[in-house]
Amino acid sequence: KGVFMFTNLIKRTTALAASVFLVAGLLTACSIPLPNGSGECTFTVDYPHGSTKVAGFMDGKGKAKCVVTSGALTNLRIETRLQRWSGSAWITMTGSTVTTTINTVKSGVTYTGVSGFVICQSGTFRTQSRGSAQLDGKPAQSLQWQTTNTKKGVKNPCTKPTQIVTV
Repeated sequence: KGVFMFTNLIKRTTALAASVFLVAGLLTACSIPLPNGSGECTFTVDYPHGSTKVAGFMDGKGKAKCVVTSGALTNLRIETRLQRWSGSAWITMTGSTVTTTINTVKSGVTYTGVSGFVICQSGTFRTQSRGSAQLDGKPAQSLQWQTTNTKKGVKNPCTKPTQIVTV
């Protein structure tokens, strides 16, 4: 499991007091509290799969759900992309990085970021996602990309059943 740490972009000292944390999981959600008891956020990264919206293409999804009990969470951005295993490294697919923006975040609602659609093809793929938001107007951003799994991917995502493989 990886940790999303939203860090203030303006002042590092402010960031420590106003950090928002999200945790990425492997198709399951992990949650941790927001600072000062202001709620919690859950983040999941799905395996890549054949698109249900565009036939003959594949995509991946990153999802965020925050339950905010105090303060305002706004300008949620979910950046999602697909990567292909080259045999020695994960390579980001051209045109697959897309950012979904939610201006007003409603507590308890799940928001989904979808990667760009990539034509179905053979190979091993994974989804990566990261996010940013503002807590009480303070800008914040995740430190690193989160992934479905660093050592595994989906072989030929457009074919059924889903085949998870170790790389």
